[in-house]
Amino acid sequence: MNLTGREDLFVDGVVEGKLSLTTNSCLTVGPNGHVKADVSAREVIVRGKIEGKVTGPRQGSALSTGQVFGEVQTDRLAIEDGALLRGRVEAGKQPNKAAEIKASAATATAKLSTRPR
Repeated sequence: MNLTGREDLFVDGVVEGKLSLTTNSCLTVGPNGHVKADVSAREVIVRGKIEGKVTGPRQGSALSTGQVFGEVQTDRLAIEDGALLRGRVEAGKQPNKAAEIKASAATATAKLSTRPR
């Protein structure tokens, strides 16, 4: 099942497939929730269980009853005592590709202009 939306979503049952919310939405997986899906939302709060890739550009939170199995990519990550997280985590601001290219070009230009003649 592919589920998309523009509003906050609370899941307290079983969802399998792909779950994608807009960049202004929050996904909360309730204590009885079990999500087997790649998840994308502005913020993801886990009180139940998620299996899959979790992308939350603003924040991800695994509360005391939360379990996350898979890859997590977010700017900030909060993990309460008792929560379980198994997998790969990338936390922190991701570099802007345009800024990265611009910086690389500026470095290359600086190297060219400092060569002895």
